[in-house]
Amino acid sequence: MNVLEKYSVNCGVKIGRPAPASSYFPLRDDKYIVLDGRNKYPTNIYEMFSDVLGYIKESLERENIKIYSFHADEKTILLDTQPFINLTKKQEAYLIKNSMLVVSCDNLSTYYASAFDVPSLGLYSAYPAACTSPLWGKEHVSIESNRAGNLPSYGMEETPKAINFINPEDVANIILEKLRIDTRVDIETIYIGDHYPIKVVEVVPDFIPATNFLQGKAINLRADYHFHEERIVHWLQGRTVNLLIKNPINLNLLKYFNKNIVQLTVNINDTFSEEYLRQVIEGGTPLEIFCEDKERLADVRFQLFDFNIEESIFKSKKDLDESLNKFNKNTQFLSGKILISEGQKYSCLEAKKQKNVLTGYPEVVYDTSDFWKELDHYRLFNNI
Repeated sequence: MNVLEKYSVNCGVKIGRPAPASSYFPLRDDKYIVLDGRNKYPTNIYEMFSDVLGYIKESLERENIKIYSFHADEKTILLDTQPFINLTKKQEAYLIKNSMLVVSCDNLSTYYASAFDVPSLGLYSAYPAACTSPLWGKEHVSIESNRAGNLPSYGMEETPKAINFINPEDVANIILEKLRIDTRVDIETIYIGDHYPIKVVEVVPDFIPATNFLQGKAINLRADYHFHEERIVHWLQGRTVNLLIKNPINLNLLKYFNKNIVQLTVNINDTFSEEYLRQVIEGGTPLEIFCEDKERLADVRFQLFDFNIEESIFKSKKDLDESLNKFNKNTQFLSGKILISEGQKYSCLEAKKQKNVLTGYPEVVYDTSDFWKELDHYRLFNNI
């Protein structure tokens, strides 16, 4: 039962049609859609609108249709859109009333659109669409996450976020259909890593950066890919770093840059002593230890009984689970991370090894163990 219907039954009143007030807002475009990714609950915020825009951008440009987007702050602004921040609700209502389509994450904009008989698309996860979708108008379409077979969480936090299980191509195709554009996105997503929506910058310390390069930014410094203490020092200056190592690093260096190192992540092996790890903690550096070798995990935990030893942070091909049945030699991927090495950008370590620089376009999967280690950061898909 829809929440509004429940209120109606409990209060003994009929459901009326709302008439939202709007306030004039100057428009420079005749044709546009509204994209609203805001929601007061983090579980209801869809984090893959950038992928959706990648699929629809050219088609909308050909039709001279612009993309307006509503945002809570500047941090969430989407590229290739006309962003609006801190509009009044009446101004938002005016933009929605004059739009061709509204796409939103189960929020007020969907209700405005339905009240104005504007076509709308709502994305649902934490609550079933049947409970919270608008009852007015006939132009609303709902996409509900499959939640990996689980029931709705009805909560404010989820790990991973089930709304991100909605495939970007499904959202894109409904947008194109609603706008009566013949183009279709002919792909099928077969896997979305838990960390794919989170954009991550990783750096291999195999070159010395310019002083202002990534200054003030948070990065993963992959000293486990290339260990060079002198160059590591350059990267620790003026940046916030999660430092990953598989070789012991100078303790004085850790103490000196303590404020810049948010975490030291250790891929544990026989080169690390218990005393060394104790000194890292005593020096005030946050420490996380994991064991890549699953067969040695129990022994390492016994040897380092006083430390918390996590399982490997790396994945393998078998972690595709049921999606492995759909994987083939033509499967492509996009990465949620950027790996910077020797001044060049790559999608992953295997791309770096094969010297395939990042283009922003999908790449054919590199079927190697190093590639699959970063599975959590990929979206895999097939052409259909």
